[in-house]
Amino acid sequence: MPAFLVVQQREYRQHRIEIIDRGRAGCAVVVHPPSSQGEPWKVSREEPVPTLADQLNQVKTRIDAAMGPRPTVHLRHAARRDR
Repeated sequence: MPAFLVVQQREYRQHRIEIIDRGRAGCAVVVHPPSSQGEPWKVSREEPVPTLADQLNQVKTRIDAAMGPRPTVHLRHAARRDR
């Protein structure tokens, strides 16, 4: 019987995140940063992370710490025409 494998890719702050779920065999989150920011890394199994969602949140926190604060977004309001 073939092994169960689900892979999802997401983009987050210029990083490509791969979410790999092997069913009962476990799951992993692998991060591929931009080429100028180093090599791919993944959440280690030694870290106490109970769920896949927790692993993903941990990865995002580490990316945010490495990238620094997000730039402020200024929204421009479109001029309304009430004529």
